[in-house]
Amino acid sequence: MENLEKEMSKEETQSAADAARRITSADFSFQFSAAREHQKVEKKVFNILCEISKENKKRDTNLGILVVFGVFDTSKEYVVSGMRQIGINPIQKYIDISNSSFKKDISELFRDGSDGAIVINRNGQIIGSKVYLIVDNPSLEVPDGCGTRHISAASFSERDDVIAVFTLSEETSVVRTWKDGSFTDQFNPEDE
Repeated sequence: MENLEKEMSKEETQSAADAARRITSADFSFQFSAAREHQKVEKKVFNILCEISKENKKRDTNLGILVVFGVFDTSKEYVVSGMRQIGINPIQKYIDISNSSFKKDISELFRDGSDGAIVINRNGQIIGSKVYLIVDNPSLEVPDGCGTRHISAASFSERDDVIAVFTLSEETSVVRTWKDGSFTDQFNPEDE
């Protein structure tokens, strides 16, 4: 009986300590889950490209796309080295890839067939299109049948400020995610 009283008092003491900790603590779990938004954005970009890939095969069309996804809001004066704008940046308004109200804008942007890359910041904001990427390592290995778009993706994916680079092959409609110089995920519409 004496041991039971000691056990209860330990449990009661622990419960009181937990309650006190909750009262004197701030819960930032939502903010930190929002900070991991880039994982959702990464999946969203890959899925959009997979849908376009399926359409390409169904309609027998060729459309190549290059998307760079990274941490670009910390660069000095928001100027990112290693990229050069081709003409005027067509992104002149806020477009969030995760927000369904921008679905039409995103669809038009991804399907317009422009040269250069689409650039997306870690929070899902599309910040550029028609962007030329400077390739630092053109000798990286890429799968057979891959061209300059894929070499650019592999090379650019090695940068510290880049989370991932995505390609949709104009020739095969294969979608790839590139990280640290090689592809980590792939979708082939022929496998469907």
